[in-house]
Amino acid sequence: MYTSAALCLGLCIAGLCSGAGVEPIKLVPVGHFDHPALNECSGIVPSFLWEGVFWVHNDSGDEARIFPVDRKGHTVQPEWAGDYQGIRLPTALNIDWEDIGRDNMGNLLIADTGNNANLRRDLVVYVVPEPAPREAVLTRPLRTLALRFPDQLSFPPQQKNFDCEAIFWADGAIHLLTKHRSDSDTRLYRLDPRAELDCTPLSYIGSFPIQGKVTAADISLDGKLLVVLTYDSINTFERSAPGQNWFTGRQRWLPIDAGQCEAICFDRDALRIANEEGDLFLVPLSELREPGASAPE
Repeated sequence: MYTSAALCLGLCIAGLCSGAGVEPIKLVPVGHFDHPALNECSGIVPSFLWEGVFWVHNDSGDEARIFPVDRKGHTVQPEWAGDYQGIRLPTALNIDWEDIGRDNMGNLLIADTGNNANLRRDLVVYVVPEPAPREAVLTRPLRTLALRFPDQLSFPPQQKNFDCEAIFWADGAIHLLTKHRSDSDTRLYRLDPRAELDCTPLSYIGSFPIQGKVTAADISLDGKLLVVLTYDSINTFERSAPGQNWFTGRQRWLPIDAGQCEAICFDRDALRIANEEGDLFLVPLSELREPGASAPE
């Protein structure tokens, strides 16, 4: 089991944007995906309708499908399904699925926005009504939202900062965070889910020197706390009211060592993380520190 004792390493956080010399915390798995096809997890989100169920998916290279799992990583499936292969989306494509979120209307948001080479002109978000995990083996998107970065003018650009591996829903809209190749910042964009354009330009909100490569994000139920995952840290940003900028609010941070982590979500008063190898980790929110604070003893 993961306990706070694993954090008692004398950590002293010098600042959110200054992690040099800070010892990362070795996380201990609390579960593992039991389905052999879940071999490169890239997104996780709790079910809106079924307590204790989480939706996960693979990265590029897999077919278009999602898997429901429980808190230990055990597959939740129909009893009659036999050789269960997840819930397939035959009318969708998995070019490079990088994250999954949910809106407040019972839909899953699947971000086919991976863009390592910054060459793609076919970035989309699939809006998928949440299927019944113990009944369905097929589903289809309600909508497919094609999008583009308004500030990307060449393909590829000289600075490759238009990869996107993090999605969440807040303030009635879809939000996306970029993963940069030329620096360690991230940019936050907004996508109007009601847009009727063939390809909707994102609205730029702001940027932050995250000091890492962003791989996932999620939002708390009240919309006040944003968590952003990088390869080696967990970062939270707190705002006091809807519509405010998270990046100007209270910040907390924790350096971690847990393999290549590319999926994170809120789970009650903790954060559930998955790495590409299929391990699941649980980090209590209380373990994250203010910049300049030391770890609990």
